[in-house]
Amino acid sequence: MPTIAIAADFNGSHPGAHCARRAVEDAGGLVRIVAAGAGPDGLAGVGGLFVPDAAGDDYAPQCGDLLAAALALDLPVLLTGNGMHLLNAGFGGQPAAAVSNHDHDGRHQIYLSPGSKVAAIIGSAGMFRVNSRHRLGLREPQRSPRLMSIAYQLDDGVIEGLESKEHGWVIGVQFLPERSAETPAGFKNLFLGLVERAAAFERHNQTRRTAR
Repeated sequence: MPTIAIAADFNGSHPGAHCARRAVEDAGGLVRIVAAGAGPDGLAGVGGLFVPDAAGDDYAPQCGDLLAAALALDLPVLLTGNGMHLLNAGFGGQPAAAVSNHDHDGRHQIYLSPGSKVAAIIGSAGMFRVNSRHRLGLREPQRSPRLMSIAYQLDDGVIEGLESKEHGWVIGVQFLPERSAETPAGFKNLFLGLVERAAAFERHNQTRRTAR
């Protein structure tokens, strides 16, 4: 089973930690909790990285070095919630701006584009209702041109999904698929996809080490 690093605060106790761990373990991955500020050393021996949403404004910026190291390795990466904003910032995009959250329960109708990795992973594109709770949002003017928008909120045009054009498997979504009871069932496949790609990454690295 591949090991997935989960970025968390310094003691792994942010409110989403339990859901993040459970989502990875249910998909067949082993979990290593890594402090957000760990940097490249936190990725030694892992096959993938999951940067989940977290409470507090200081969490995401701490992950910058960790994400940069993962991208340099072309490690499979999944980011959710404010983790998606970190992805945009890491690719040179502009900061997210304040948005109004129209639905009191934090749920929004989004459109997922055909041809995206996420649509292929969950098995369909189109309209979905997801648990996107946020104070900040990205729109096209803030998006890095190095990233591809793959999902939008229908009521206000806020971007709900990004994919890297430069890496094998780097996906960010603003909603929270780790809270599986609050999202359509197919979105749990994002974690199956992450674990599968992590296993392939680890096999490739093992083959390279054996060949030396």
